[in-house]
Amino acid sequence: MQVVELIVKNIWIVFIAFTILNGFILKSRSKKYIEANPELKIGYENFFRGYIFYCNIPWIVIMIGNLSGLTKDIFEYLDPKAMNPIVLIFHLSIIILWILGIRWIYFKKGAEFIEKHPGLFRRSSLQGISDISAKQVKLFFPLMLLGGVIAMILMWTTEFTNIIN
Repeated sequence: MQVVELIVKNIWIVFIAFTILNGFILKSRSKKYIEANPELKIGYENFFRGYIFYCNIPWIVIMIGNLSGLTKDIFEYLDPKAMNPIVLIFHLSIIILWILGIRWIYFKKGAEFIEKHPGLFRRSSLQGISDISAKQVKLFFPLMLLGGVIAMILMWTTEFTNIIN
């Protein structure tokens, strides 16, 4: 039981590790595209640095909460209604990342960047795996965002403390 408690309390380590691992997988996948088109190298490198930085922000907030004793475990982050300041910062960080994502994709040509830099995001279908177009990014991003918004609404309206205790 102590191992499970240790993992639950320090799950941010796993989240950070998987985010970094995923970044390295994306970087590895990009090598063949950089060889074919070297002028894209700077764009890929900037994307990876941004990915590692921005995608780890929520996990770093969880780390700060857990190491400082402001939270006991990951489950407290499912209950923002408790008004724990670090939990609220966690949720705010996610909302800010959503806003930055919207800004980048729709107003800073991020969707076009993704299309120009193949391998960053892919889609699977019956025909196999393929890269996505800027139009597809702009169409599917709101659907992914909707899933996050629904999860956020559920966390603010559901009594998770009854579920986890």
